[in-house]
Amino acid sequence: MLHYSCDLCGQKTKDNRFVVRLEVYPSFDPEAITEADLEQDNLEEISELLAEMDLTGELHLDDCEPRTYRYDLCEDCCREYRKDPLALHRPRRMRFSEN
Repeated sequence: MLHYSCDLCGQKTKDNRFVVRLEVYPSFDPEAITEADLEQDNLEEISELLAEMDLTGELHLDDCEPRTYRYDLCEDCCREYRKDPLALHRPRRMRFSEN
């Protein structure tokens, strides 16, 4: 039997478990493209990226890949999450060292 715990408070969830899924990806605004962007020659930049990929075997772009996150919440934490999903109005937790 699987047991789940809340990713916010750490308590074991009872019968009511809630799942939060987040997807983060770069936005694209087609109106932000200008004529200068279209006229710009990007062959030099592409050549540098390909040369780097040949050396390392990997291509690193500026964190353009979409990422998804999944969290399990208990009923109380879900209620609080729904009120303020980005935790903009919650007080910050103070974390002190053990020493």
